[in-house]
Amino acid sequence: MTNGQPTAGVWTEEQLVADVAASPPGPRVAAFFDFDGTVIDGYSLASFARHHLRSLDVTPAALGELLLIGLRGVTSEEDFERLTVVGMRAWAGRTEDELTELGERLFVQGIAGALYPEAWRLVEAHLDAGHTVVLASSATRFQVEPAARAMGVEHVLVSPVEIVDGVCTGRPGGALLWRAGKVAAVQAFAEEHDIDLAQSYAYSNGDEDVPFLRTVGRARALNPGRDLAAAARHYSWPIARFRRRGRGGPIEIARTAAGVGGMLGGFAAGLAVGSLSGSRREAVDLGITLAGELGSALAGVRLEVQGAEHLAARPAVFLFNHQSQLDVLVLAKLLHGGITGVAKKELAHAPGFGLAFRLADVAFVDRGDKDQARKALEPAVQRLKEGLSLVIAPEGTRSATPSLGPFKKGAFHVAMQAGVPIVPIVIRNAGELMWRGAATLHPGTVQVRVLPPIPTEGWSPEGLDEKVGEVRAAYVDALAHWTGRSGQPVDVHEPTASMDGPPPPAAPLDWGISAEMNPLETAMWRAEAADPRLRANVALLEILDSAPDWERLRGAHEWASRMVPRMRQRVVEPALGLGAPRWVTVAELDLDQHVHRVVLDPPGEMRQLLDVVGQFISRPLDRDHPLWQVLLVEGLADGRAGYVVKTHHSTTDGLGAVQLMSRLHSHSPEHDPSRPEPPVPAPEEVTPLEVAAEHVSDVVRAAPLAVLRGGVGALGGLLRPLDAASAAVDTVVGTARSATHSLGAHGGSELLTPRGGDWHLEVLEVPLADLKAGAKAGGGSLNDGYLAAVVGGFRRYHERLGAPLGGLTLGIPISLRAQDDPQGGNRFTGARFTADLAEADPAARIAAVREFVLSVRSAGSGGASAVNDLVGPVLGWLPAPVLGAVSGALTSGNDVQVSNVPGVTQPVYIAGSRIERMFPFGPLPGCAAMVTLLSQEGTCCIGINLDSSAVSDPAGLVADLQAGLDEIVALGR
Repeated sequence: MTNGQPTAGVWTEEQLVADVAASPPGPRVAAFFDFDGTVIDGYSLASFARHHLRSLDVTPAALGELLLIGLRGVTSEEDFERLTVVGMRAWAGRTEDELTELGERLFVQGIAGALYPEAWRLVEAHLDAGHTVVLASSATRFQVEPAARAMGVEHVLVSPVEIVDGVCTGRPGGALLWRAGKVAAVQAFAEEHDIDLAQSYAYSNGDEDVPFLRTVGRARALNPGRDLAAAARHYSWPIARFRRRGRGGPIEIARTAAGVGGMLGGFAAGLAVGSLSGSRREAVDLGITLAGELGSALAGVRLEVQGAEHLAARPAVFLFNHQSQLDVLVLAKLLHGGITGVAKKELAHAPGFGLAFRLADVAFVDRGDKDQARKALEPAVQRLKEGLSLVIAPEGTRSATPSLGPFKKGAFHVAMQAGVPIVPIVIRNAGELMWRGAATLHPGTVQVRVLPPIPTEGWSPEGLDEKVGEVRAAYVDALAHWTGRSGQPVDVHEPTASMDGPPPPAAPLDWGISAEMNPLETAMWRAEAADPRLRANVALLEILDSAPDWERLRGAHEWASRMVPRMRQRVVEPALGLGAPRWVTVAELDLDQHVHRVVLDPPGEMRQLLDVVGQFISRPLDRDHPLWQVLLVEGLADGRAGYVVKTHHSTTDGLGAVQLMSRLHSHSPEHDPSRPEPPVPAPEEVTPLEVAAEHVSDVVRAAPLAVLRGGVGALGGLLRPLDAASAAVDTVVGTARSATHSLGAHGGSELLTPRGGDWHLEVLEVPLADLKAGAKAGGGSLNDGYLAAVVGGFRRYHERLGAPLGGLTLGIPISLRAQDDPQGGNRFTGARFTADLAEADPAARIAAVREFVLSVRSAGSGGASAVNDLVGPVLGWLPAPVLGAVSGALTSGNDVQVSNVPGVTQPVYIAGSRIERMFPFGPLPGCAAMVTLLSQEGTCCIGINLDSSAVSDPAGLVADLQAGLDEIVALGR
């Protein structure tokens, strides 16, 4: 339990409902339900599409366009708008009344049968709590309003349809409720209706609805897809999965056939055996008994009955709420013999069942002819007086929804005339096993409650309406307050009468929410395993004004691990390397494995600190545990300390790391008692075999769509992944070569050619304003000036050591992050720039860099995207040695890799200590040097990682790089 709440993970329906009952009551708490896939199984648009196809309202061209958009995937607001516009064209020219009537008709004919009873009961729980219930859907009101009325929901947020003079134009009437549009609609509704979003609920199944769910304090993922399930695990949202309402597979078809065959065969066997007694009634009773027992056993249907003792009241009129075709089997198993019933006249000649019903003296009524129906029931009075009980559905027909329909008075008249009691049989969930219109059934337990017999002595026709209302009310009450056994205990806490109750659990940061590695991350992760020289550790060294309290620092990391669930996740490789690695939450986080401390010997100089940090960050991380470690280094001069965080590059790129640290660090030295306290993420149990099976299954499922999207060649790539992977390698290498931009000299540096694989760290500083001013004076940006300074420093280094001033190959990361991209992870590609070391003029170097950067930007990310699209489906199938060779070929051609990351602009603290400097250190993936700049409070902090075999004079290089920076700064003075 957290703050009185059940811990996150997979919840049962009972837990969801109990949590609602325990929440603050009243209309300021809202419950926002997505519709398609959340309240109903499937998509309401499918019912409309089938209608339009049957009515020839959709042309083949429009249908093809709709299919192509869907196959390409809906990933943005623009994609959804195109899909919606094409779908709405079929409505053009229809009146608003026509569309309203169509929506009502299609709801009754099909959509109602797809309603999740679990979602229905969840809505009822919110209504009982007095909450403001809202259906918030990207669908239109013609799809959603009928369901809202049936469920008693007063508020609907939907995508608008343009209506002009009462006629639909076939176009949207405003902003669509998809992703950002839904968020905006929910926030506007909350403001208008004084809703407390922090205490409110939201339910959805869609991967695109993560922003929608994050608008409230109590988000719930119902029937989620893989991406939403990953987000739910990240944010500690409960997950619930409802029984699917769609058609069954081969097993369900076979089970249904066995159940029907068992009923008919049991009835026939009972008749045959019972006929030996010479009594048709005894034969029928035995047939009903065997039909119920044999049919239920073969169908896998069990009964959980409360109040079974009330079934002994015979003769009686047994009433039941009619939900499903399965009710016949349920009643046969429940009541055995001594019964007859009432059925619609169409069943009199149904194959198999019609004969059985006729032998059981069932009364067949014409529901459209009231006089005939009354006459058909007249013999029932006599049979009741003769001792035979009557089974009848007072609603007259199966409910279109889980809602109880109005009761007709025929059964009550019969009971009153015969002077027998009425015994209500309340069936809770038969429709969940076999809903109206379904052709197959699912195995499971049907919950039944038999209410005490209701005597009919003293009833009169004048007071019958009141009696009917009382009986129906008993059904409503029983369905609303069902009690019984459940699969697991339900944690409940008492609700409060005000909004001052326990707040919902705090949400973690929206950082690192992907469930598996992307292709780039997979390459970095596996390449390291094949070649240790390609280890991909990244680190951030912070210089603190004083050593923090040790226990407070440890506590800060425990808190951070709840704020950032990635810190509690390890990597699970799929069996045989089939597919991308998966992030899985561990059951326990041992801080002793991740948080360390050392004390420097006097005098505590920066060189000592860098040597200790270099050894720490160059050691490989334990690949069986969460991929991070920190080290507190005490004993620096003047009472200062060093704090270094190490993680793996597959976890994040540089920008993602800075985003994280800026959000985790405090803005004051004091502890913040109001900081969010998310719960510990629920652990997962995932095996390598399960990860591999999931990827293989994805490939198989994607094959048909691949044919439609990209032709037979794409299908071949999916079904022959290793061949496709080989082709992808050639393409990647070729693309990397063609993407190399050379301005000036060609080729790399001979001086920097040797490689040893060890790491040597150095640092530099330069005022941010000075470097900006110098770069601007030279006609470039801060990044242009920084790159030119690095080239100038290596120029001096070559010149001082007497090496030829030829070309210096720089690897430069290009960020692919969009503004609304999730934080964390890796979203970058690379470009290669061969600089001319012979160029002595710093302004000319800035101009050359500027020309290169502009040429890369003008080319856009299309090339990188194309490579990712090609590599993505097959990279997960490449063996680690191949990945290592490819990665080495791509990065070892760089002499130097240079990166620039924006940092923090205001004072930040950790465990009470102020952070004075932040020095970033990147890995050495086969290159001689990695030079990374991070700006912090007006200072450019530059971390330098060197391969000692390539750079024989590191101290001299540092001085040369400082001189290169001074050259750029001088341009601005």
